[in-house]
Amino acid sequence: MRAVQSDLGDAQLLTLTGRLDAESALELEQQCERLITRETRMLIINVGTLDYLSSAGLRTLLGAGKKLQNNAGKLLLVAASGPVRQIVEVAGFDKIFPLCATVEEAAKKASASFQIRHTNQWGVDVLNVSGRVDAERAPELEQAGRAILVKDDLKLVLNLSAVQYLSSAGLCALLNLAKLAKSRQCRLTLCGLTPAVRQILTVSGFDKLFPIREELSEALVD
Repeated sequence: MRAVQSDLGDAQLLTLTGRLDAESALELEQQCERLITRETRMLIINVGTLDYLSSAGLRTLLGAGKKLQNNAGKLLLVAASGPVRQIVEVAGFDKIFPLCATVEEAAKKASASFQIRHTNQWGVDVLNVSGRVDAERAPELEQAGRAILVKDDLKLVLNLSAVQYLSSAGLCALLNLAKLAKSRQCRLTLCGLTPAVRQILTVSGFDKLFPIREELSEALVD
């Protein structure tokens, strides 16, 4: 098997050719590990160009996808119609990961996708959230926040400047994080609210639950 890596904006693309069998699955696993360690959050793997996809290869894809999800990332698979796509669908992977017919389709989905990026600035943990926080994505936001709040950190900033939409499920995730922060005597601050998100928080009364700052720089020194 040969894996060619290329940059697609915020995503990394791996184009696989040849046979993804038990031996080459280990090579792919190691390559995915390196990308995830380097904070890749969007990984597109084109499996449609393979001649053969084994069960070991499927397990490697599943493992990479789970590791990305644990790091608030996402795996997208590419396969046009053919034997490999049939294997992916029979294994049920199209129900677990987005399955696209072309790399262009996957890149478009990746660029429009929900993302959470964890940074530490001036000793403060920051979750930079972008996209739509809907019912599907709200648990990811809560999970990412909990992973920080259960540590001994005293402060967490949620930068929502790139959030286009906040659903009722998103509000519930914020409420659960607020409760956890209070129980652990941590400070949870929101910043960079778009007009649409600010209106949702105001109408729901959630603007009374959190310190809200206009800019990230204000939240960091607050």
